Amino acid sequence: MLMQRLLGPGTYERLPSDPDRVPPPEKRSQWRLWATIVVVFVLLILWLVVKHPPPPYSPLDNYQNMHVQVFSPRFSLFSLLTNGWRRNPLPVTVDPGTQKVPLNRRAIVSALDSDGYAIAVAVAGYSARDANVTARLLLPYLENKVSERALCIARAVGWEPYPVPLIPPPRGGAKYVFPRFKEQYTKLHIWALDKKDVDSAVYIDADTLVLRNFDELFESPFNFAATPDVYCDRRGFSIMFNAGVLAFRPSSAVYEDMRRKMEIAQYPPGEAEQGFLNLYFAATAMHLPYIYNANLAIKDRSLTLWERLVPEMRIVHYTLVKPFLPDPDHSHEILTGDQITDAVVQAARSREGLFSGGGRMVGSGVSQDDERIRTCHRAMSLTSPRNCHCHDGACFFSDGKKMM
Repeated sequence: MLMQRLLGPGTYERLPSDPDRVPPPEKRSQWRLWATIVVVFVLLILWLVVKHPPPPYSPLDNYQNMHVQVFSPRFSLFSLLTNGWRRNPLPVTVDPGTQKVPLNRRAIVSALDSDGYAIAVAVAGYSARDANVTARLLLPYLENKVSERALCIARAVGWEPYPVPLIPPPRGGAKYVFPRFKEQYTKLHIWALDKKDVDSAVYIDADTLVLRNFDELFESPFNFAATPDVYCDRRGFSIMFNAGVLAFRPSSAVYEDMRRKMEIAQYPPGEAEQGFLNLYFAATAMHLPYIYNANLAIKDRSLTLWERLVPEMRIVHYTLVKPFLPDPDHSHEILTGDQITDAVVQAARSREGLFSGGGRMVGSGVSQDDERIRTCHRAMSLTSPRNCHCHDGACFFSDGKKMM
């Protein structure tokens, strides 16, 4: 304060600056204009991406000719001239003389890769028998992943289990596949069923329920048929098929061809075996009506369409809810009767009760086979699993004597 009184009122002087460093007003205006243009351009690109996304993947738009036999690097010009480009051993249609298939050469086939799906497989098998489908029930299973108790439950409703080795995702692709789909390539073993005297087969996932007879599929004029897939997201009703229900003619030659082609085929790895099959059969698959694979996503997207299908529905596919599994991603144990009931109730309550009817259908299937399954559980508790065999509700010791 004293210094201020002595020197008088203070004055403010600007620090010296370089006039060349300060852009003129017109330059600053240009910068703002360009910044605005860049921001608008970025926002426009983002709007186009959101409003007009690229079309979803299609195996037809990205078609690869899986029908041409792949030669090894050691093939010779002589072999090319003498053999030509050998075709895929599975043509689009069957030989007219082989369209009629004897009852003993037909099979319904599913797959079991963990104990968690034992009850589901049992219900699916029971529902097929209840619909009077005239075919054997064949069940390939992963030997090191499925217990004897689970196999006993499967046999109790008529399945004929047989072990198969794991087919891992090709080219080390396990890291790109959803965890619950890592074993799904093992499904390809079903094409070798001709070695078990099967001429025509229908594959059904363990999470399906047969509502009506579908014997007509065994005499389809096509070598491969499946139902188009349905998604809850923007993909909607797809031209790609869902691999939960497949009507096909087994062929070991096709199986071997698949094993070779899957190592070089290009398709979304996250779709696992379904992605490969959609590529392999992209141009040759016959698309079945939705009644043969009634994906619950149909009901989610269009209740009107679902109700139109119900009177003729052959197979319902529990894709969005699993009435037999509280947690499909982490369940590897066989559920008790009470746990099954809780799972059915939980599924019926999901999505505001949209799928409650389906839960009741599965619950009915479980209750119908409950005594057979209980018999199997009792038998397994009395003896070593490997010393007993169960079929159609009756369990026997290895010497043929019936268990009480």
